[in-house]
Amino acid sequence: MKTIKQIADELGIDKQKVYRFIVKNNITASSEVKQSKLYDDVAERLIKSHFDRITTSNERCGNPHQRSGYDVVLEQLIKELENKNEELKEKDRQLAEKDKQLNAAHEMLATNQKLLDQQQQLNAIAEQKILQLEKKDEEEPPKKSWWKLWNREQQKGNT
Repeated sequence: MKTIKQIADELGIDKQKVYRFIVKNNITASSEVKQSKLYDDVAERLIKSHFDRITTSNERCGNPHQRSGYDVVLEQLIKELENKNEELKEKDRQLAEKDKQLNAAHEMLATNQKLLDQQQQLNAIAEQKILQLEKKDEEEPPKKSWWKLWNREQQKGNT
């Protein structure tokens, strides 16, 4: 385990640069002795790989202490692309959710249409039966029951 100063000395850079990188990337110390934070091998490798990449990039450009404009623009474009990709993933997730909602709505619509068709069929059947009963009542004269006839006979006989 090493301190920020030890890592910076090995890389040959200012410890403030290492500190800023650690803060920016939320790298946590493995332990703390007195007031010095110690970083494990994984954190050390991460820090060194970052600064090795920058050094290699700067050496290619011929200036070991300053990054070229191309590298800065490229880095910004890469970050922007990553952000756009994240946004696209979120939009894809939202679209998938909307598709599920639409499918559920279509299923409910189909069910409601079936129920409406069944209701219309039942109403048509009920109307036909009512018409049949009305027609039957019109065609058949009312039947006289024997007690109605007997009552009439008695009433005629009493008068």
